[in-house]
Amino acid sequence: MKIIKNFLPKKQFKNIQSILMGSEFPYYYQNNYLDEKHKGNALEDCFFVHIIKDQVDSDIIADNPTLENILDPIMLKLKSNILTRAKINFYPNQHKHIYSNWHTDQDNNNTKVAIYCVNTCNGYTELKTGEKAPSVENSIILFNANELHRSVTQTNTKRRINININYE
Repeated sequence: MKIIKNFLPKKQFKNIQSILMGSEFPYYYQNNYLDEKHKGNALEDCFFVHIIKDQVDSDIIADNPTLENILDPIMLKLKSNILTRAKINFYPNQHKHIYSNWHTDQDNNNTKVAIYCVNTCNGYTELKTGEKAPSVENSIILFNANELHRSVTQTNTKRRINININYE
């Protein structure tokens, strides 16, 4: 795992943050965060997402302003032009840490994960190895897509927002 702080220039970061934390950006309700064997209180098993590209072989489904203002600056800095999957996650405060299931984003050895943190909170990303990456605004967390990891929600802010990018 590698963490890069102050990943984008401040002006680009502030633009992305203002769009994604504004009241007009659309997020879509997802009824499941945990699988059946890990479910606790069903009321806690939800989050919101904005899909940019859903699968390796699918088309990009985001509009041009989303791509130009949000995804392009990150992809350029990653020096990648092969996007396999991308989504923006919005985790509401559940008043306790909720741990997602351990999972991999892809089984491909060539695919990398970049989790770009939009806001600072006490939520984090954890690898099965025990490494933890805090959610710190304008930082990016990098690791291989075939590594087991999980997301942990926050308790100290109304929301945790990050951009999950799978790329080569």
